[in-house]
Amino acid sequence: MSDNSTRQEGNQAGGNIAGRDNITIEASPRPENALARLFRRLKEEAADDQSLTAYIKELEIFTRHVEKEEIIGLEGKLQAAGRDDQLDMAMAMKEMIFSQLRDNLFSPTFQQIYATLLGKVFEEFETWVKPAIMAGKTRQEIDEIVNLKIIHPIMGEIESCGDYGGVTPQTIRGMIYFLTGNCHIRWQ
Repeated sequence: MSDNSTRQEGNQAGGNIAGRDNITIEASPRPENALARLFRRLKEEAADDQSLTAYIKELEIFTRHVEKEEIIGLEGKLQAAGRDDQLDMAMAMKEMIFSQLRDNLFSPTFQQIYATLLGKVFEEFETWVKPAIMAGKTRQEIDEIVNLKIIHPIMGEIESCGDYGGVTPQTIRGMIYFLTGNCHIRWQ
């Protein structure tokens, strides 16, 4: 019979010294569940994203009614401009934009995207469409300017981004109607 004993006198080690088997049990942390992950991300976003307030303010410019502006709404503005035939679709598109904003209220990234797009739509309308309206251009000429100077260039810019998440020409046109309804854009 052989002696399986091990003598360990005088050994010095910074870790374990085992004569035979060394069994170590380490408890691994519990995996983070989906809800915990979401709460952690929300906390991190709130702590790290100092631009959230700025996005809200940029978007607020376009989501509020212009002060001291007679509120006649989208319907009144389109009727005054002789665009009654656009009213049903315009109301649906305006509501689509409002719903998208409401559904993504707490996403700073979404807010920034929409604030940027609304700003572009407003700027291009003021630069190209408003002067054409003031010059007495026909409805057909105005519609062509809207397509060539607002809808197509903005869609081209969005599509060049790669993953543009379903923004369509109707989204851009809906933004025009959204801005019209909030007294930022006038058609006459």
